Amino acid sequence: MFEQETESIISTVLRRLDRKDKESISVREILAEDVPQAVKTFFRADAEALLLGELQAHRKSSRFDFSHPEVQGLQKQINSILILHYEYPLKEFSGRLRDSVHMLMNYLIRPQWTLTGALFEKEGKISSQALPGLLRHFGPYEYLKEIVIQYIEEKKIGFLEKNEFSTLIWKADSGFVRRKKGAELARILAPLYDFFNYPKSNPEAAMPLKALIKYFEDKGLTSAVSRLEGELSQGRENMTMDELGETLEAVRATFGAFETEKTESAENIQAYEQGVERPLPKFKLDAAISEGDKRRFVRKIFKQDEEAFNSALRLISQLRSWKQASKFIDELFIQNDIDPYSSEAKRFIELIFKQYIAAK
Repeated sequence: MFEQETESIISTVLRRLDRKDKESISVREILAEDVPQAVKTFFRADAEALLLGELQAHRKSSRFDFSHPEVQGLQKQINSILILHYEYPLKEFSGRLRDSVHMLMNYLIRPQWTLTGALFEKEGKISSQALPGLLRHFGPYEYLKEIVIQYIEEKKIGFLEKNEFSTLIWKADSGFVRRKKGAELARILAPLYDFFNYPKSNPEAAMPLKALIKYFEDKGLTSAVSRLEGELSQGRENMTMDELGETLEAVRATFGAFETEKTESAENIQAYEQGVERPLPKFKLDAAISEGDKRRFVRKIFKQDEEAFNSALRLISQLRSWKQASKFIDELFIQNDIDPYSSEAKRFIELIFKQYIAAK
């Protein structure tokens, strides 16, 4: 989704950081160049994580007292210099840039969903000690990270599991947006507008309504989603930040304070992963998909992972409506970096849609 905007950002950053006489690029050069702030933040945090990993491995076998306050003060100064002068080989940087821009695009549009998926991609739980360093890779929406870290410190939490983190970040975000007016809530999206607008600098830049709808779906702000979907159905495609503020204020005037809710589809999926009993599906999706289509889907959509394909069908069959299934498929395509307009994606959607219609 939004592949054109993503590729434009990547190609522009690579062009501006092109050093024909060098085979590497330093963090200091990245920070000094005109590239999106979110990208700068990511690479500084990335270099810092590499350095701290090396230092931690070294200190395990050392007899010196690195915890001494004077040593720690000096070490911070040394670390700052080392990070700024860290150099990425150009090929490594290019690949890392592509991955980071895709992740940041997803994060800006769906912060709660992306944070939960990225942080818990490899482990089922994270220590509170490691969490701040991981969160530093995500520059925008600083308020969200600050609320989470403050909560962990106040409650003296040692570890967070995936479902616990997902609930915490939803509650933190819900409490924050509830107190906002329309214009204030719209201004929270400034990093998203800036990212989409790069490399231009247009104060009247407009965002695709589809991206804004995804953003408010991630928050569970259904009143805003319904209003924006109505605008989209009337043929409107984009909205400036000022226009978004006016629209959100109209929503607030009609429905009151911005109240969020967790979507039923998300709860169903979470329950399925936890092994909670659910009603049997009305149909079996695997029976509706031919072997030829299955091979195409496994190869093109699920990266040759047949078990991931089977798991996705089981999850979809637990959802009670096409609207819920459609949202799940959107998330699946974003996670697997799939063009929703590719022939395989359209065929996948078509087959599942037919089953929901037939089951009515």
